[in-house]
Amino acid sequence: MAYEKDKVEVGGEEITIKKGALKSSLKVPQSYTFKKPELVKLKKVEVGKDFTFKGNKMRMTELRKKRITLAITLMSRNKK
Repeated sequence: MAYEKDKVEVGGEEITIKKGALKSSLKVPQSYTFKKPELVKLKKVEVGKDFTFKGNKMRMTELRKKRITLAITLMSRNKK
């Protein structure tokens, strides 16, 4: 699957992200909207441990954890 790339500014630095990669990783539809409390709960899962999200059992990986952290950071910044 080819992901569309998007540039986002975080902390004064511009980074490139893959749109929809977190949703694909967590096996939810692209139309799904994450809520911050559920992402914070997922962030607490240690790397290598199994967890269940929306009925899908999966294992926390480094990349999945980084994507969750980035999503929380982007949700937390001030809305313009």
